[in-house]
Amino acid sequence: MEIIKYTSDMLPALTQFYNRLTTDVPHCYPVKAEELSDALSGVTGQTDNVHEELHSQMAFVAMQNGTVQAFIHVGFYQDENENNEKENVGVIRFLGYERGARHAGQAALKKAETYLKTYNVSRIIAFSKIYRYRFYHFEYAHLSNALDHVQALLGLNGYQRCNGQVFLNWENFTVEPTPSSLSVTLSVDWKEGRGELPNCNITAHKDDEEVGVCWNVSCGEFSSHAEVQDWVYTDWLGVEDDYQGQGLGKYLLQYSLQEMQKVGYKHASLSTDWNNNLALLFYSNCGYKVVDWTYAYKKVL
Repeated sequence: MEIIKYTSDMLPALTQFYNRLTTDVPHCYPVKAEELSDALSGVTGQTDNVHEELHSQMAFVAMQNGTVQAFIHVGFYQDENENNEKENVGVIRFLGYERGARHAGQAALKKAETYLKTYNVSRIIAFSKIYRYRFYHFEYAHLSNALDHVQALLGLNGYQRCNGQVFLNWENFTVEPTPSSLSVTLSVDWKEGRGELPNCNITAHKDDEEVGVCWNVSCGEFSSHAEVQDWVYTDWLGVEDDYQGQGLGKYLLQYSLQEMQKVGYKHASLSTDWNNNLALLFYSNCGYKVVDWTYAYKKVL
């Protein structure tokens, strides 16, 4: 087995590896080679419009008998510490290895850590939602529980969970909005995006004051796969503090889903912070069911 730097001629094999690895990850759909190539543009020296703040991106591939066994994509960004001093923070954008090929995953991880240490990084963040591949899972996802062998490898190497998001689905949703006890006026703003169906923002006003919002995007924003085009993802649901406890949040969510259904959406998804039990309780009682827990990891060097 050898660990080599990624080059564009590896793209077809790496695309097959990625699709095979993420088969059981919720909301991960097969990607095309050009989509993975875009994600790796920072490695190959092309312009990476999504993550320009990442420096010196590099990817390493573990190969055995011409077959991809493991893959890792890293870089670093600059941050200010508590003393207002600049420090370099390493980022693992993606790490994967074949189940049973722990030696390959370990070798790729150590190779990437050695590379990052040459830039004097103070810590390494793995699977930050900020630096996820656009097509990996839905927005705000970290490392999925479905890739438990990757989670275990990180833990064995001194990485600790530092953030998390729980994902919930509501397939074939049906809603009949229950109006809030608060009298509000709702406005609907449709916007075209990457998906086949439009994105939509719902805003609640009371006496010309904005008191709540529900932002929804097509899951086609994250994947070009046909299977995901009738899924809607609720990106943000919020009610001003003075107006909470009057059913406005639930009304905004239900009204949004009703509007989404009118234009062709059939399934709904959203996520919330791993320790936000109140939100988890709220969404569960609305009709959503948990499908995945995802985690970010940190290692202080």
